[in-house]
Amino acid sequence: MIRNYIKIAFRNLSRNKIFSGINILGLSIGIATCLIIMLFITNELGYDRYNTKANRIVRVCFEGNIQGEKMKEATVMPPVAQTLKADFPEVEAATRIRNYGTPKLFYGNTTFKQ
Repeated sequence: MIRNYIKIAFRNLSRNKIFSGINILGLSIGIATCLIIMLFITNELGYDRYNTKANRIVRVCFEGNIQGEKMKEATVMPPVAQTLKADFPEVEAATRIRNYGTPKLFYGNTTFKQ
């Protein structure tokens, strides 16, 4: 029975070559795109999961208004790590992330960030 289905499928593919080629090409591009997106999402969701205590890691971000502009940055001021450790007994260890490669230039009311 399945042999008959395969014969019919090949006959239809050979009879409509251009239409079949477009369909097969579209299907293969769709499957490849889906796999690439799945790999990307798996990688993003698995960030820092190698650590055995990954569910206890927290990142503190800076949000504030400076000269009327809203700022959101992943880096915080130097004393934040020591203050969190001293004031909150839940904090076992703390460290800072320093952003080296993005200098800010101010000229009048304009801020340039590279």
